[in-house]
Amino acid sequence: MTEPFEIRRRTGLYLVLALLCFALAAGFGWFAYDRSDLVLCGPLAILLLLGLNLLRGLRDARTPLFVADGHGVRMLAREGWVGLLWSEMGEIRVERRIGVRFDPRVKVVSSDGTKFYTAPLGLATNVSPGEAEVQLARHRSAAAY
Repeated sequence: MTEPFEIRRRTGLYLVLALLCFALAAGFGWFAYDRSDLVLCGPLAILLLLGLNLLRGLRDARTPLFVADGHGVRMLAREGWVGLLWSEMGEIRVERRIGVRFDPRVKVVSSDGTKFYTAPLGLATNVSPGEAEVQLARHRSAAAY
């Protein structure tokens, strides 16, 4: 049996961005204090909230976003963990980046076509879309009983 294919967050990226947000917030905080200007508290609050939001990505860094193995796939969805056997899937594909707005994703469609689930790919994860296509094809073909 082959090793499971996992998509994980790039924790280093989340850490660097969070530290950058906190450093910029500290700068705005200093300016707000030094100049007694309350308008500078707006960017301070926004940068603090953004930095705290990025820290959430570090908190669950050990948890994969998507796992494919010989039995099927498991992924973290909005409603919690979702698992599908290979026989329960109608389609699994990698959707490439569409313009600027839509990042690449792994899309899994149920066999009846009524439900679909997605997992992110790209800059914030450790897997490229090309690598995901190869790994998913390898795991799906290995699971064809």
